Amino acid sequence: MANNQLKLKRGKVITLLKKFLSLFKRKPEIVNLSGEELKDKAIYISNHAGANGPMTYEMYFPKRITPWGAHEMCEGIKSRWNYLYNVFYRQKLHWGKFRAFIVATLFSPISILLYRGVGLIPTYKDSRFLSSLKQSCRVLDQNSAILVFPEDSEEGYKNPPEALHGGFVALSKVYKRLRGESLPVYICYFNTLKKKILISEPFDVHGLLSNGVSEKEVVNAALEVMHNLSAQTAG
Repeated sequence: MANNQLKLKRGKVITLLKKFLSLFKRKPEIVNLSGEELKDKAIYISNHAGANGPMTYEMYFPKRITPWGAHEMCEGIKSRWNYLYNVFYRQKLHWGKFRAFIVATLFSPISILLYRGVGLIPTYKDSRFLSSLKQSCRVLDQNSAILVFPEDSEEGYKNPPEALHGGFVALSKVYKRLRGESLPVYICYFNTLKKKILISEPFDVHGLLSNGVSEKEVVNAALEVMHNLSAQTAG
């Protein structure tokens, strides 16, 4: 069952885990291209960067963030194991069967502690996505940010992504409609080889939509920005 409890502060377990991992996981260079201080209340989107992105953002990103994630990882151990083995390790990361089996078996029992600890918001591909948006609005109401990894990774993670899903556009629209506030959307790109994260200037989703740009075109425009950031990290 999904966890609907609003959790912004990190507990002792997550804090100690991050301190331990920091001994092995180097802090990336984070470059803010916006020309101004990043907003606390915002939507941040990024490439997933394989298995590296989520934990790197949790450990080192300069703003308090609550991530979106697959709903299966917030459910029972069978659901978590199936998702880890069949989808995350085999389909997305292209691991071999033996390696995927061992890691999924070891990680699935304890993974729920990690995801609950960071307040992960489960996302869905059906009408239950409304609950994801509602929970996200509660986080934003607390002057805190949402982190979305919107890339289409059905065939694995690509650097840069070949396509994005539009959940972040839906969240921007809903928050504007419910709260009357247009949120900044920051587009990020994490180059794991260069250990570098670039953050774009605010991307005005609502402004584009108000000017007659379709949601699909907005998503494609965001993808283009992400590709440009990728090219800059490679230089």
